[in-house]
Amino acid sequence: MELRHADLFEISPISILCEDWSGVKCAVDEAIAGGVTDFDRFLEDNPQFFFDVRRFHRILDANPSALALLGFRDKETFLRESRVRLPANPASNAQVFKAMVRGETVCQGERVLHTKDGRVVPILWQASLPPGPADPQAYSRLYFFAVDVTELKRVQEALMAAQADLSHAGRLSLVGELAASLTHEMSQPLVSIASHAAAATRWLSRETPNLDEVATSLNRITASTQHAVRIVGKMRSFARRGELVTEALKPQDCVADAVTLVEHEAYRQKTRIAVDVPPNLPAILGDRTQIQQVIVNIAYNAIQAMQVAKSPERRIAIAAAVDGPDAVTFTIADSGPGIPDDVLPRIFEPFFSTKQEGMGLGLSICKTIVEEHGGRLWAAPDSRKGAALSFSLPVVSATVEAVD
Repeated sequence: MELRHADLFEISPISILCEDWSGVKCAVDEAIAGGVTDFDRFLEDNPQFFFDVRRFHRILDANPSALALLGFRDKETFLRESRVRLPANPASNAQVFKAMVRGETVCQGERVLHTKDGRVVPILWQASLPPGPADPQAYSRLYFFAVDVTELKRVQEALMAAQADLSHAGRLSLVGELAASLTHEMSQPLVSIASHAAAATRWLSRETPNLDEVATSLNRITASTQHAVRIVGKMRSFARRGELVTEALKPQDCVADAVTLVEHEAYRQKTRIAVDVPPNLPAILGDRTQIQQVIVNIAYNAIQAMQVAKSPERRIAIAAAVDGPDAVTFTIADSGPGIPDDVLPRIFEPFFSTKQEGMGLGLSICKTIVEEHGGRLWAAPDSRKGAALSFSLPVVSATVEAVD
């Protein structure tokens, strides 16, 4: 039996709405004829436009799948209540408006539906438009296809949670590796505190207490205590499991925070760290702890590689520089054995490691973090000797307040 257009509309398992956008197209054309040259900017500056033109929009028909998605039993009730159930949605409607102006034949987007039976349903939608430029009447019967992506969103959220847990696990792994070194570093302010406390006691126990010397000892105790608190605070922040919090960050602060965590291990392994980060670099937008994790992981890998290879000269150079108008690139280069050509393409793969006891997750996590920030991470042999890993991050846009 030959299926007709109407049959396909009715039996389709995909939700379909037939809508009249001809009046909206007239309003868009009038705006363009009135002198609007940058329509995207026009929509940003005139948010009321979405709601003003809504009165020209009508839903003509809905197939059974769409009715079920929206929680309706009959078509007549839905058509009567459609304006309430499908109100103007600027983010979604803008995709249709822009496609009209550009003469595009397909537009798509996503939005959340609040159904009649009380559900909240995220959907992906797509519509076919007449090729432009087209007369408004050509927009009198547009078909919109919608797919319920509730399960997809749930899986995405689960994956993001697992990814965050993995990132946290990577930080905890680094904390474990750095623990011995940091414990030694903590011993320095603690020994200083004990020494100055003993000195203060001696000055107080004299027949004539020397209060000036006592005050000096107490000031040194305070300074050592603050040093210890800073060390513990940085490690606690690094190890803490928290939500992704993006903010405007100075590149030099990101590097300084990371160096604090690895510098004692570098000293223990006779590795010199050189930092070249100009203070006038533009701010980047990111999560402070996660960016710190990337730098610490790469630098710590370099320290380990040079220690295992018994490199005679052990040097790490951490630099940052402007990379075009929209990014800052960080580079961590070492003087170690370098990355073999057959290994280079695989170093960011999960569970790939050249370490005998390595899990192979560190650089994979770093790559994920950088890409989630809208940047990229790559590796190359250092032009002099050793290896260099670089990652770029987008700078804060002009709309975000600059860092003081």
